[in-house]
Amino acid sequence: MKNQELLSGIKDAIPIVLGYLPLGFAFGVLATEAGMSITQATVMSILCFTGAGQYIAIGVMQAGGAVLTAVLANVLVNLRYFLFSASLVPHLKSVPTKIAAFLSYGLTDETYAVAINRYQNRAASASYMAGLNLTSHLGWVGSTILGAVLGSLITNTDKIGLNFALPAMYICLLVLLVSKRTEAIVAIIAGILCVVIGYVYPSSLHNLSNIIIATLIAATIGVMLNDKQ
Repeated sequence: MKNQELLSGIKDAIPIVLGYLPLGFAFGVLATEAGMSITQATVMSILCFTGAGQYIAIGVMQAGGAVLTAVLANVLVNLRYFLFSASLVPHLKSVPTKIAAFLSYGLTDETYAVAINRYQNRAASASYMAGLNLTSHLGWVGSTILGAVLGSLITNTDKIGLNFALPAMYICLLVLLVSKRTEAIVAIIAGILCVVIGYVYPSSLHNLSNIIIATLIAATIGVMLNDKQ
């Protein structure tokens, strides 16, 4: 049973890994361009494992910003994981707390989307979490190493379309998760709020908070709509 759960987690992680390949590769390229060594870029992907946060850190480095700026920006943009982890808690009651805490280090937007979709019909297990989260993390680290090693051969990642890989993956995950009218309405509201807030407050710092603000408002509306049904 445990082996089957582990294999299921690995299998479900394959699409995520395929999505991570261009993103991690691009990060490795940008990291070396920003002056980081292959080892530094790899360690960053191992310890941080937050694509958006790592890209932000690289941007701050290239702009000559302070370390504190990169740290605060990462804290802000990653606050959404409090919401993700909170919604997973009811599903993880059967998993030992220490094991769940360790494996939750691999929680990302993508692994959350896949896991929460599975937990609607099946009970959570440590083996499945290990297969899903660890495989995804290894895919990110491996693609980072590849990008860092081959970084000197690519001068512009935009020309080969790597800049669109992240939004494309999010769109695919959204399509897979939306199964009810209420969910579609909430997704549309969240998207519109992000665009409007980004237009009113165009600075990069405010753009990072768009996700959190839009998520809170849209989630609240979603709860209200569910209560009326």
